[in-house]
Amino acid sequence: MTARALEPRAMRRAGHGTARKRARRAGVYVALVAGGLAMILPFLWMLTTSLKTRAEVFSTSPVSFPTGLHWENYTKMWFALPSVTFGTFFQNSIVIASLATLGQLVTCSMAAYAFAMIDFRFKRVLFALILATLIIPFQIVLVPNFILYRYLPWPLSDSGNWIGTNLPLWVWAFFGGAFGTFLLRQFFLAIPRELADAARVDGANPWQIFLKVYVPLAMPALATLAIFQFMWSWNDLLDPLIYLRDLPSYTTTVGLAFFEGQFVGKWPEMMAGALVSLLPMIILFVVAQKYFVRGITLSGLKG
Repeated sequence: MTARALEPRAMRRAGHGTARKRARRAGVYVALVAGGLAMILPFLWMLTTSLKTRAEVFSTSPVSFPTGLHWENYTKMWFALPSVTFGTFFQNSIVIASLATLGQLVTCSMAAYAFAMIDFRFKRVLFALILATLIIPFQIVLVPNFILYRYLPWPLSDSGNWIGTNLPLWVWAFFGGAFGTFLLRQFFLAIPRELADAARVDGANPWQIFLKVYVPLAMPALATLAIFQFMWSWNDLLDPLIYLRDLPSYTTTVGLAFFEGQFVGKWPEMMAGALVSLLPMIILFVVAQKYFVRGITLSGLKG
């Protein structure tokens, strides 16, 4: 068979391969669009419900649009409780989540730099032990932590210890974390060592190399860790429910749970509170989205 006769067959095979690739890509796009719509529906229901009256919530379909925009639901939600406003819960969550995020960024970055760039005895063993803590369920350490905080003195609290204060919710973050250390260490290992060697030749010590070379280059990974930690602290319900005792010290998650128990059936006000509690996370992700995606990719955590 001549080469001229083989050309149409090769072209048909190439055409079939291209068609299969296009069909596969179209299937992937359809699946992604369907998944995106499935994730948007709960937010759409929450938004529309927050703008409805209570009669419309029970008389119309869940995702139907309200007849009018009832923004007064947000005002009712904000001043629903007699002693405190929803802004108090909002402020408490921002303070706790910000302190926990700051603590993780400071301590995990220093630990990750040490494990990535400094040679010392038992470095691999210590790093393996830190990673091993990731497989320990938090329910196992819940009771020991409560006992520890119960015996730690704090004269400013009514009980004389840390129980009833927000200290257990953020002080631990200043002692490092396994996930943040692992994430930043993977990013530091991807930075060329020649940069540190050049700074060392210029007379910089390890502390100066860390602050002036590695920290500026690690902004994407630091932004990724900040988003993760802020999200975990903001959405945490169990720990604030255990350690906080007074209504003015509650976070948004505990406040919403308390609001749900006190005002059963007030779905518009409850959805307004849930939507307001999501705003900081949405704003943080939109602002740091570029650094978040880059940090996930460069640190080796992509799927």
